[in-house]
Amino acid sequence: MLSTLALKYCHQILYDPKFSIRKEFKFKKLPIIVRMLIIQLMDPAERLQYKKGTLIGNTAMAINKISNIFNMNGLGIQFVAATPSLEFVNKLFSNDTFKTSWNKITLDGCVFNAEIVNFFLNMADGRKEVQIFNSDMPLDFKHENAFKFQTNDYDDARWVTLSDMLNIKGVENVTLDKTKLTSDEVRHFIDSWINCPDDMFLWMKIRAMEIVQLEGLFNELVVLEHDMNPFNIVYSTLAKSTSRAYKLLLIQHSLGAVGLSAWKPYDNAARSGNIQEKYKNVYEIMELLEKEKTLEKEFEETTDATKQREYRDQIQKLERKIHELGVVYRDGRATI
Repeated sequence: MLSTLALKYCHQILYDPKFSIRKEFKFKKLPIIVRMLIIQLMDPAERLQYKKGTLIGNTAMAINKISNIFNMNGLGIQFVAATPSLEFVNKLFSNDTFKTSWNKITLDGCVFNAEIVNFFLNMADGRKEVQIFNSDMPLDFKHENAFKFQTNDYDDARWVTLSDMLNIKGVENVTLDKTKLTSDEVRHFIDSWINCPDDMFLWMKIRAMEIVQLEGLFNELVVLEHDMNPFNIVYSTLAKSTSRAYKLLLIQHSLGAVGLSAWKPYDNAARSGNIQEKYKNVYEIMELLEKEKTLEKEFEETTDATKQREYRDQIQKLERKIHELGVVYRDGRATI
């Protein structure tokens, strides 16, 4: 336990300009609890070394002071209820601290203002996030950067078209919580996603305007169904393009919504934390199912008895391996 005297000594080193070794003292190397106690010893004005100035300037100064004490990964800026003026956001992002440190913009419950939304979307960055919640957006809204952030969350996405979605590429998260998309459009989008040569996103939620029907989507695909519950079914399949990094695709289907996610072959445990043992081998199972389908097709196409026998032996061997991994067949579909 550090004494108050010791903390005051640290404080003197840090904040007394007459102290000769102040510049050599490494405040960030102190334990966090010590740093916090040192800050508590200061009076409020001293904590920020306050100088009369603008709200934005003083806030930036406070952020810079805090970032010298704690590691900051970025600055989330949230506007709640009150819509900011264009003049204010221009001044805010003219400040170097806000311009360089922000990593998330959230508008929550703000009355839609095209100038403000366009201002933020014009700053699109694939490493940052944009969120617009509880705000009615115009049905004719368009912006070329609407889906060019790392995370793109729109509570009211009735303005989003199938064409907009098909242009999504290389982002992490997309949320379309309320749309005018039909079941056919959602099904068309999922089919395009499966067949796309590029990784479009890692996770996406789409809430349609009607019950989403997936019938026919899986006719030509190898699919593994996850036995969860009848109101929330998860299907696994593989991307058609072998060049995609995230080849394993999961489709979570509930009545009016779908959740889509793309995974690297063996990173499901890393991204989800501890998961049930039987779900850890999904990619291996999918590869075995794909191979089984290929062999069955070759078996049907050949009339050579020797080759048929070879194919039959290979198929039986695959079936045993698939069964060992916990797969059963229900209504002709592989299920785990």
